[in-house]
Amino acid sequence: MPARLVYVGMAEGLLYVAPFVGQCFFEHSSVDKEGTFEWAQLEGFINQNQADMILLMASTDVVQQCQRSSDIVGLSRIHQKVDVSAGWKAVLEQFSNRENKRHAQLVEQGFYFDVSLEDEHFFSFYRSMHVPTMSARYGPFARSVQEKAAYLELFKRGMLFRVHLNDEWVAGSVSQMDKSTRTLNARLIGVDGGAAIYRENGAQNFVYHAILEWASKQSFIDCVDFQGCEPFLSKGTFQYKKRFGARAVVPDNAFGQWRILIRVPALCASTRQFLINNPLIGLDAEGRLQAQYFFDADHEIRSDIPFASKGIHSQVSHNLDQWHD
Repeated sequence: MPARLVYVGMAEGLLYVAPFVGQCFFEHSSVDKEGTFEWAQLEGFINQNQADMILLMASTDVVQQCQRSSDIVGLSRIHQKVDVSAGWKAVLEQFSNRENKRHAQLVEQGFYFDVSLEDEHFFSFYRSMHVPTMSARYGPFARSVQEKAAYLELFKRGMLFRVHLNDEWVAGSVSQMDKSTRTLNARLIGVDGGAAIYRENGAQNFVYHAILEWASKQSFIDCVDFQGCEPFLSKGTFQYKKRFGARAVVPDNAFGQWRILIRVPALCASTRQFLINNPLIGLDAEGRLQAQYFFDADHEIRSDIPFASKGIHSQVSHNLDQWHD
């Protein structure tokens, strides 16, 4: 059935959270209207633009000012970090059983990696691997760092990991070094031509293993930051990176100061389905990460979408049949 979603707030939300929510909420969608206004007009705008779902991403204080008892509040984004300070053996022990077996299989198949600082390797990776991979995975929703910025701000401050299979360069990643925090930021990833075969045969998966192995053997690195994703447990990258023993954390950039607020003026079938199918990561009363699940008389919580992860302290379940009482 037709439905309307209104997103309002920080422009960054149009790149991240709004497209994800839109894809979960709609089968087909189109933008009705867009524009900008001053924060002072926020409450009036929300009141005038009623929809099946209103999504606000703003600073914590703005969200608190707008929040009603029936609103749902979560983080705007999370990061997933792996502690590599104890060495490669300790990192492997953090892997899930499935991922440990896969690592052994990939090495046996002939996958290996090297690290390059060569400019020509960067441009080859960016153009023939990263861009095609983003296009293949996300289509019109693809987003990335522009080539010049990627070269100057990421590669020249870090390195390129190259994954090889039987002496053929098949995948890679650009990571940025932050020596002040002893952190390696894993940023850009790609496989040759964006071809699905390199995701299926484990080449893309081995990129993560390569980054962790190299970082764990450097005395000046304590942590690998696998970067951010939208704060929904249904996000595939969140579930995937848990396999490496990653800890979910509130990012220490601007996103860490922002929250999302979801308002559903009327709990129609569409909004119920969205909330039930997309558990949200928020904070508990002590400021620790908490998974928020939803259910109603006809639908149990989506326990098949697990929250168990380092960094997530607890879960809470909300009954939508009592949500607006």
